[in-house]
Amino acid sequence: MIYTNDDREYTPIIESWVRDFIATMNDGVLEPGDDSGDTPKGVKIIFDGYGYNEDTDEEDDLNTMSFAVFVHKNSLTEEFPEHEQTPWALIHRPKEEVCIWCWYDENADQVDIIPFEDNNSTELDHKLVSNLIFEIHKRELQ
Repeated sequence: MIYTNDDREYTPIIESWVRDFIATMNDGVLEPGDDSGDTPKGVKIIFDGYGYNEDTDEEDDLNTMSFAVFVHKNSLTEEFPEHEQTPWALIHRPKEEVCIWCWYDENADQVDIIPFEDNNSTELDHKLVSNLIFEIHKRELQ
């Protein structure tokens, strides 16, 4: 399902960013928080964990990976500002950024994007977020 808030479809852009990140990230077993892949200027993507494995009852399905894509309100004009961190996670800033969660299924070569409109991951205006995504994409194409 594709969600839009201004008649433009942003999910293919997020999918392309995640695929580029996956293609360039470190090889091997990843730790949550890994941000070793390539991203557009002003965007941060982190590996968030592996999928649930019914056989082991653990989140160790190496063929299913979760990612968090962050776009900051100043992503068009500045480098992405570093997050404060706790021992177990980074501190998300909903007043300043959006977080878009994605799942990648390696077996199906499929990226599923959880629309930010549905997950309360930002206090930013949704049209502003969409505009940022499209403007960053346009800048990357130049």
